[in-house]
Amino acid sequence: MDRSSSVEIKDSAKHLAESLQPCFKELRESAARLQHLTQVCVTDLEGAHDVWLSKPWISQAPRPEIWEQVGELSGCNFRIRHLGEQSQLESVTKINEFWSKKATQLRNKWFFDDKKKEFKKGITVFEKDGLLKELRSELEALNENFIEITQAGLKLIFQDLEAITADTLHDCITRLDQRSKENWQERINSTESKVEQKFSNPTQDLPNGIRDFTEIYNEELNNFGNQSMFGVNLDSLEKFGEKFFPILEDMIKALFADRIQVALEAIEERMTFYNELLEKQERYQQETPEQREAEKAWIEQQHQQIQQVRQGIEAILA
Repeated sequence: MDRSSSVEIKDSAKHLAESLQPCFKELRESAARLQHLTQVCVTDLEGAHDVWLSKPWISQAPRPEIWEQVGELSGCNFRIRHLGEQSQLESVTKINEFWSKKATQLRNKWFFDDKKKEFKKGITVFEKDGLLKELRSELEALNENFIEITQAGLKLIFQDLEAITADTLHDCITRLDQRSKENWQERINSTESKVEQKFSNPTQDLPNGIRDFTEIYNEELNNFGNQSMFGVNLDSLEKFGEKFFPILEDMIKALFADRIQVALEAIEERMTFYNELLEKQERYQQETPEQREAEKAWIEQQHQQIQQVRQGIEAILA
């Protein structure tokens, strides 16, 4: 300002400069926020360009191999359902046979009188401790048998899942745009990881609401041992033994239902991927060169407009 300006004008200029400072501050802060928002626009536009680039790759995906995979997955879905029901039934039958045999052996050993050739009504307190010790041993054997039988049945299901080839799947995923590629890879990896976890420890990672069998029989043994201070009668032993097969049957059914569900989810995830890919492929193959050029021109136009906005913002922030 000219030195010859009056005091009043100089004072007005000073107040004007002070009042403009909040305006400049607000302008710079708004520009900074806009700069962040335009970066989001740039990222979205780059994603659109990536989708545009992926279209020829998806159009050229091997359709016969994809349909072959869809057929293989459909067959695997059916086999796993059937195999699961069959393996579950076999496991229940084997456990029943094993425990029925052990329960009969215990009853005959502790309650059958060889001299009189008849069953005793009960045993003394001195025999009771021996019976409890052997019961614990047999229940531990039952638990091991339960684990072995269940693992064998679930292993057959897991082997069927492992037989599904992944080469076509990996090839198709690499044809997608980066965002879709990462999304699908994460989804596929998640289901495969869940399958690995569930089938590698079939009797450790129990479904919700299912207690560990060791915990159950230890609790029942304590209750059984505390029923009488004088001894054990045959009727109470038989009732005690009858508790465990229904418990194990429910555990087997719950385990197979849980593992089969996980396996079917893994199959369904792949089926969904292939179906979506085939739908995209059909649409992309129907697009004309003119459509592709129009999309490319639109992307370039949006890019130019965003760049102009960003340049204006950078000028404000400079």
